Amino acid sequence: MQWVFGGGRLKESKKSEEKPRDMKEMTLLEHLMELRDRLKVCLITIGVMTMIMLVFPAQIYSPQELLEGYYKPMVSVVLEILRNTVKPEVMKLIGQTITAPLEIYFIASLVFGLAFSSPVIGYEIFKYVDPALYPHERRMIYPFLSAFLGLFIAGLLFGLYMITPFTFKAMLIFFDLVGAEPVITIMDFYTTILVVTLATGAVFTTPVIMNLLVRVGLLSTKSIGKYRKWIYGGMYIVAAIITPDGGVFANLILLAVFAVLFEGGLIFARRYEKKREEKEEEEEVPEDRCRFCGKPLGGKIFCPSCGRSQV
Repeated sequence: MQWVFGGGRLKESKKSEEKPRDMKEMTLLEHLMELRDRLKVCLITIGVMTMIMLVFPAQIYSPQELLEGYYKPMVSVVLEILRNTVKPEVMKLIGQTITAPLEIYFIASLVFGLAFSSPVIGYEIFKYVDPALYPHERRMIYPFLSAFLGLFIAGLLFGLYMITPFTFKAMLIFFDLVGAEPVITIMDFYTTILVVTLATGAVFTTPVIMNLLVRVGLLSTKSIGKYRKWIYGGMYIVAAIITPDGGVFANLILLAVFAVLFEGGLIFARRYEKKREEKEEEEEVPEDRCRFCGKPLGGKIFCPSCGRSQV
């Protein structure tokens, strides 16, 4: 038995066990140096992408506008797309404080810089962890990551194009009811977009996380089904938090989406749990049964059915 470092994790290795792919023995110092180098790449990428959003001109395909003195950074174009996507026409945005536009400018650049750097960050994490994974771990982790990312991106798009516009439109009803002008601050506007989209994306990953917990044995589908009504109650609370001004109708729409994801994830978890139970039953041979034909022994050394010795 020996301890080896590989791609970001300490493992206990035995010769009789399957070994991780491309396993390389590393000292603790080499292990930390690899982590430092990969973190450095991630930080540099985030810094570069943030600077691009801050200062890179959006008129790269229209150099004539730059020559005429019309300059517009990339972050302003992205923010304009967001405004056109979710803001109702009657709603007006104000800065409220003299520094609010500047804060939005830098915060949005950092957020979008992180978003556009995510492929590089994901690749560095993959290269750091992959050599230490055993084949059976790789077969479990990679489908999980693919499904997690797919559902998270789907949740972001659903939150941006469906939930956020509906929330703002629903807010206008209450403005009319209290006789107020639909004027909100830019900080509140963009914060609402960020919170709603990220929260919706996170909730969309619930089926994948639930399947992973069932697969590793931390949860069972029976226990999940037993507390289904409490889970639905929690879902409604989460839906109300995501759409605080959307009203009951918006909460019910979002709850319906969550319910479809939850029930779908539960069906997949049950299918896996059933396969695992069948596999365990096939591998298990009770002590009072013949290890050749599986018939009851009745306490005898020779099987009454096939006549073979159990010794």
